[in-house]
Amino acid sequence: MNSTSKTFKLLFGLLLLSNLILIAFLSYFLWNSPDNIHTERIDIKDSTGNNRVVISNADKIPSPIIKGKIYERRITPAGLIFYDKNGDERGGIAISEHEQMNLNAISFDYQNADAIGIYAQDDQKSNYFKAGLTINDKDVSGKPGYNINRINLVTENGNASLVMKDANEVPRLVLKVDSLGTPSIEMYNEGGELKWKQ
Repeated sequence: MNSTSKTFKLLFGLLLLSNLILIAFLSYFLWNSPDNIHTERIDIKDSTGNNRVVISNADKIPSPIIKGKIYERRITPAGLIFYDKNGDERGGIAISEHEQMNLNAISFDYQNADAIGIYAQDDQKSNYFKAGLTINDKDVSGKPGYNINRINLVTENGNASLVMKDANEVPRLVLKVDSLGTPSIEMYNEGGELKWKQ
């Protein structure tokens, strides 16, 4: 009987001790865990090891990859980059400061370059500002980094415009409302010469 009682007490004591250690361990991590994760870059990969999403500061932002080839990035922003299943860049969110200009953008890409973009920029030392939506045709030749700009919806220093271009990127129809509230419609020929204005 004494043997059973001693065994029970030993097991009970071990169970109690292990529970106390577990509670202390959990309490330490709950009370001392940081509210934020501090890092310079996070890569989210698929099962094959290709990046699908990268979140990075400007120093660690990866170079663009198009059809498996790495290219130099013109501006090195902080932000978030999306990739397709082949590891090619397909868009992202960029926050950058270039000299005295702030530029923030969201873009989604065709296989070779930007397809659609939303952007905002402003000068740190003046009142200049610009924001807009840009829509491109796909360059079917597949030349990396280049597509055909067709539509721009822009406000720049209080002047709003919708510019529609032909396949040669020549503005053909421009709708405007200037900073004073004056509306206008302009039509251009294939050479970019103004042919009609209202």
